[in-house]
Amino acid sequence: MESEYHRWYDAFHLNEVLQVPDFVAAERYSLVESDSSPVLGDTSHLAVFTVASDDIGATMSAFRDAQKSMARPSCLDADSVTLSWWRPLTNPVSPVVTGHA
Repeated sequence: MESEYHRWYDAFHLNEVLQVPDFVAAERYSLVESDSSPVLGDTSHLAVFTVASDDIGATMSAFRDAQKSMARPSCLDADSVTLSWWRPLTNPVSPVVTGHA
């Protein structure tokens, strides 16, 4: 059912979440397995939603309210879903390019 899950997530759920006020962008990731980054439990996919809010408590509350009416297709294993909220500690950082004399 994984392919059905990805179709639902990409074609429906991302837009569903982005209808919640203050949710402004979404990205999905798939874990790249390697010897240096082993799989942690069953976690293999990550969705990151960017939220622009001056009142994160109200935004979280609006999201929880919206969740009640969001679709829960049979391909979704609700027990495998973990939700957490993160705040950036820095602005994005890019490498500094120095010229050679």
